[in-house]
Amino acid sequence: MRDIFRETPKVQSTSRTIVQYRPDILIIQSFDYDAQFAALKALAVLLNRAELDLAYLYAPRPNTGIPTGFDIDGNGRTNDPRDAQGYGRFPGQSGIAVLSRYPIDQDAVETFSHLLWKATTQFDEIESFLPREAIAIQRLASVAYAAIPFTINDKKLWVLTHHATPPVFDGPEDRNGHRNADENLFWLGELSSKRYDAPYVLAAQMNVDPFLGEGHHHVISDILTSNLLNDPFENWPHSDAHTVTYHSPGPGNLRVSYVLPSPDLEVISAGLSPPFEGQTDSSRHRLVWIDVALPE
Repeated sequence: MRDIFRETPKVQSTSRTIVQYRPDILIIQSFDYDAQFAALKALAVLLNRAELDLAYLYAPRPNTGIPTGFDIDGNGRTNDPRDAQGYGRFPGQSGIAVLSRYPIDQDAVETFSHLLWKATTQFDEIESFLPREAIAIQRLASVAYAAIPFTINDKKLWVLTHHATPPVFDGPEDRNGHRNADENLFWLGELSSKRYDAPYVLAAQMNVDPFLGEGHHHVISDILTSNLLNDPFENWPHSDAHTVTYHSPGPGNLRVSYVLPSPDLEVISAGLSPPFEGQTDSSRHRLVWIDVALPE
């Protein structure tokens, strides 16, 4: 919040990008959480000064920084950021923030952040890389899961969001790779149950590319080709559709952020902000946007 009030170079750069694209609904990843939404309100005020009115706010309480009491990463200590329910130096670090010019039905928001990993895992290896005691409490969401209903001209639109752990920073057991895969598969299960009664958009930081870098590529490929979702960028060359740049010695250009509408939404257009060019006051991630029409 302090940086927002001070309008640091990074805050100025981020707000300029947001104002340039003038979203009706904005999902921000890696935004620190506070229970009173003080930082989020400060950002809304900053955007309003630029005549972008996103007055409706929501942020799910994230798992980041919540201690487990166990040595999850096996380094002999129990209170490191990687020993938390989700990586974090303090509770609430790098959460998810939502701003909208359309009303949010706060009472109907669904969250799944307390769901245990053992209840959903598709892999038998979970017992080989988590302490046995931790299996009983380790949550699936490294950040949060939220299904958020918006009212748009008397119609409902659900936005589903999460932020999966990067499939790196582990060892040969591939703990984070497995967790990333399970986190990303979650919404396919929810959508298969047909629990949502209106069009939806999955807007998530899945942290895995379909082809390059580390991670379970087949999982994201299954998501992108599912009949439950449309990929507005499916015909784009990968070199154009990448959403982040990790400069050398990193893996380069990857597609890790996704905005995927339900099949009943008409995609009018889609795009990304210009690629990161190395400025210290900008995020390496690109803004991903789609313009959709609700069904009649």
